[in-house]
Parts: sequence; C-alpha cells; structure tokens
Amino acid sequence: MEVKELKLTLWNISREITENINNIFYPLAEKHGLTLRQLQVLLNLLQHEEHTVGSLGKCMSVAGGNISNLCKKLEREGFVERCRKTDDERVVVVTLSPKGRQTISEIDQIVDRKYELLLRNHSQEFLSEIVVGLS
Repeated sequence: MEVKELKLTLWNISREITENINNIFYPLAEKHGLTLRQLQVLLNLLQHEEHTVGSLGKCMSVAGGNISNLCKKLEREGFVERCRKTDDERVVVVTLSPKGRQTISEIDQIVDRKYELLLRNHSQEFLSEIVVGLS
C-alpha cells in the first residue's frame, strides 16, 4: 500500500467511525436537549464521578475557557453541579447533579444495549483485533 492510499483509507475510516458514533449519540443527546459535547462531558463525569474543569478539558481535548462555558451551561440546565475547592478557590470541581445522573444513566443503558448486540454478533477475538488496530 502506498502512502497516498494509506492516508486516504485511514481518513475515510476515521470519518466513518465519527459518523457512526454521531448517529448513535446525536438522537440521544437531542432528546435531552444536549449537544454532543455536553453529552461527552456527562459521560466523562459518569465514568470518573468528579473532575476539575481543567482535568475535564484535558481528557476531552477542549480548551479551558470552552470547557468552563460548557460546564456553566450544563449547570444552568441542571445537569451538573460546580463548586470551588475550599483549599484553592481557583479550582472548580464538576459533578453530576441528580438530573444529570438520571439522564446520563438512561443514555448509557441505551448505548450499552447497542454494544451488547455487537458483542453478541462477533467473537471476542474479532473485537480485540479491532481495538488493537484502532490503537
């Protein structure tokens, strides 16, 4: 395979993966009045319970000001709670609110069912090869 062909193939695969992920998550986000980025914030908080605004931005590759604005909007809409650390008021900690936890749990269960179909229809070896290839 030549470099040009490899570049184009990888670009197309990457685009297809993004489109498929968006096709799964966009309707779920929209149903709850969320953007895909906001949904990503909630998924990260579900996985790690709490984040600082900075750590959340790092794991999502989003600049500090942008992630801060995302969190402020999610707080206004009742999905997250933000509070400053008492020992360092510059640090803002973000956690899921009860509404956010309920919403993201519902979304997570729907997504789990979709992935369970994938697991049921393919061998563990096949799925492991996909993960290794993507890595």
